[in-house]
Amino acid sequence: MDKYRKSAVPIVLFLLPAFLIYTILEVVPIIQTFYFSFYEWNGIGGVALKFVGIENFTDLMGFKGFWLSIKNVIWFLILSLFTQIPIGFFLAILLSTYCKGYRIFKAAFFSPLVLSTTAVGLMWYFILFPGTGVLNTILTSIGMENFTTSWLTDKNTALNSLILITAWISSGYYLTIGFAAISSIPDEIMEAGLIDGADGIKKVFYITLPLIWESVKISVILVITGILKIFEIVFVMTQGGPNGLTEVPVSLMYNEAFKYGHYGRGSAIAVIVFLMSVFITIISLKLMQRKSYDE
Repeated sequence: MDKYRKSAVPIVLFLLPAFLIYTILEVVPIIQTFYFSFYEWNGIGGVALKFVGIENFTDLMGFKGFWLSIKNVIWFLILSLFTQIPIGFFLAILLSTYCKGYRIFKAAFFSPLVLSTTAVGLMWYFILFPGTGVLNTILTSIGMENFTTSWLTDKNTALNSLILITAWISSGYYLTIGFAAISSIPDEIMEAGLIDGADGIKKVFYITLPLIWESVKISVILVITGILKIFEIVFVMTQGGPNGLTEVPVSLMYNEAFKYGHYGRGSAIAVIVFLMSVFITIISLKLMQRKSYDE
């Protein structure tokens, strides 16, 4: 027993700095956000806080801009789940099966993720710029000028353009997760599957996917948490416009708290985003739960 107690002391000492940093940078701000959501405050130090109870939350229930941002982020989330993960894992399966120079392709697909989001957003902004943007110029040069449009200001294309750009940025991340999971599958299992006739698409659905299902679940959670807090690409490319058509809760929170000085309302939006993340994550895990053979 003394041996375990002695070994526990250095373990605690080594973990303490990371625990303190996590508490200060993550736990404390969450608690403060819940606290400020019940007050009216303009965010300026020295100005008194006014307790308003749940008024910030009730005001949001009647705020059309808030419900539009919720609608946008749900659509953003649905399309992202059906683009980022399928594209990433499909590429992972291709690279692990048919490609010898997979390291080059992995680096190429992963590179958008390591670039600055601001730089990527500006690059795509100039590509999709109305009139003289790269995409419209190419379409015009090949005789498809009827397909040119103001991609980031047209209500039919603005939000979907951001979704596709986000998929372009993030798919490489899920490619890496999928490739690592596929690489961990023993060769004996694959060979046994081939002997039993599981080749091509059958191998993917009956061998590969069941064995990497935990990685798929992790990827789903990462997409959910990432999309619900998405901000940078929206802020850089559209700033929530036109007329709030690309507004998402976090960009709305930023505008309310720091642009308009409604810090309490901004905190209330942050609380709702936090609770949405927890709720949708739990529901997703329940839906993706697989029964074990022992049950």
